[in-house]
Amino acid sequence: MRRTLRRHRSSVVRSALLIMGHQACEALVPVAIGVAIDTAIVRESPGLLLLCLLGLAVLFGALTLCWRWAARYGYGAAIDEAHLLRTELARRLLDPLGTRLRRTRGELLSIASSDADLAAKAVNYVPGLWGAAAALAVSCAVLLTVDLRLGAVLIATSIAATLSLNALSPLLSRRSTTQQETLADASALATDLVSGLRALQGIGAQRSAADRYRAVSTGAADAGIRAGDAKALQSGATVLASGLVLVVSVAGASLLAARGDISIGALVAAVGAAQFISEPLTNVGSYLQLRAATRAGAVRVGGVLDSPPSRGANAGGAAPAPAGAALPLVFRNVSARPRSDGDPEGITLTVEPGEFVGVVAEEPTVELLRRLLDGDPPDGASGTLALGPTPVAGLGHAARRSLIHLEPHRPDLFTGTIRHNLTLGSDGDADLDRALAAANATEFVSAQPLGTDAPLRDRGLTLSGGQRQRLALARALHADPPVLVLHEPTTAVDSVTEEAIADGLAALRHRDRARTSVLFTTSPALLARTHRVVLIEDGRVAASGTHHELLRDSEPYRKRVLR
Repeated sequence: MRRTLRRHRSSVVRSALLIMGHQACEALVPVAIGVAIDTAIVRESPGLLLLCLLGLAVLFGALTLCWRWAARYGYGAAIDEAHLLRTELARRLLDPLGTRLRRTRGELLSIASSDADLAAKAVNYVPGLWGAAAALAVSCAVLLTVDLRLGAVLIATSIAATLSLNALSPLLSRRSTTQQETLADASALATDLVSGLRALQGIGAQRSAADRYRAVSTGAADAGIRAGDAKALQSGATVLASGLVLVVSVAGASLLAARGDISIGALVAAVGAAQFISEPLTNVGSYLQLRAATRAGAVRVGGVLDSPPSRGANAGGAAPAPAGAALPLVFRNVSARPRSDGDPEGITLTVEPGEFVGVVAEEPTVELLRRLLDGDPPDGASGTLALGPTPVAGLGHAARRSLIHLEPHRPDLFTGTIRHNLTLGSDGDADLDRALAAANATEFVSAQPLGTDAPLRDRGLTLSGGQRQRLALARALHADPPVLVLHEPTTAVDSVTEEAIADGLAALRHRDRARTSVLFTTSPALLARTHRVVLIEDGRVAASGTHHELLRDSEPYRKRVLR
């Protein structure tokens, strides 16, 4: 929040000064009426009455203009800040160095929308509190002018009321934070359920998914009710405090007027000022509620913006990029936990240049190796990965990505044309047809009315899972990296299509070109086309050979791959 206020210092100060002017003018309205009574009505002077009415018109014009420009500066700054925060969040989440955050898409969407809007409202509540303080100060000054004792009582009562309201802020802040978190959880689950709606319908899990969402949504509703209870408590306390100040002020002023210590005009001014005080006190309560919600949003936004990168920060590349196609890829003693003397050897594996290697392993092991290849080793992992003599960890992000391309098991497609998704906006269409053919995607792409220029809607969710997988594989093949790493690229296609993809992949990468490929899979069709298969069990290489050799000699391998 401090950064937000510093970034919009000029607008915040202008808005605060103008709101203070608006509130001061409002506080002076009962004073002007009291003066009109004493100077014009009591004296029965039409000229003075006209002059007083003119003064009231000027006062109302001033407070109207102050409010208009204060709102323009304040709300304009809030809109600008919300846009800046969303831009920063997008830049942070799309940073090539990644982030260690483990949040779902729905949570991140909630943070980038509702939380960013809340955090931006810091530029609204600060001027509002200043304006309320100005209104209280002017009202107290008026009552001190009318009578010192009355003013002193009002000041003491106002301070006590403000402190009491502020004491409720921590409770409201905690409940607002919980409310935002549960709303984000519900939003994340809704996003996941909508994305996987076809799969849920396919396995008949709609009722289970609905029950799960109902439970999460009920939790979010309960958190909202608890936050609403806290807001209601503070609102009730605000009304009570305002009423108490009003009763004390009116009673004191009436007593003074009955004793003849003050005039009728002074009584009207005192009662009007006391009645007006309820507005800034109510505003104090409202702005304290806004501050609690703003702080909750700012904490969640800051958690994303300040998250450490998941990869090394040497984006420029501490080591020069080696010629990746002509160098081996070497894993040495890789383990998911720190190793000490006497521990068994970890995963040691060498993939020679131009080799097509299949890796069969448990999912945690696959994830460990993939994260090493992506420059994002898990906490506590040990061992090294090198491309020839160069440690992959020593490469900058750009150099690493130019040498090693990792295609995830669940790839993302983007709204746009098929061509844009395959080329990622580059001008190079060379070998696009060969990549589509190797991924067995030519037929369904050609069936589109516009071919590769056909639009993809809803991030490709209108396509089947197999079609999305084939487009993602074609994109990876079209990139033609020196080292290609694939993770179960054919789980959503039928067996005939899988055989065709296996032939196309082997032909494009290893018959016509000397490229290196690493394939994490248990698919017999794909493994049969590899040069070598490595079986990893219990954190070490258990067997190595061709697919047919391992089928013949390794019982654990047969259990893993035979379907």
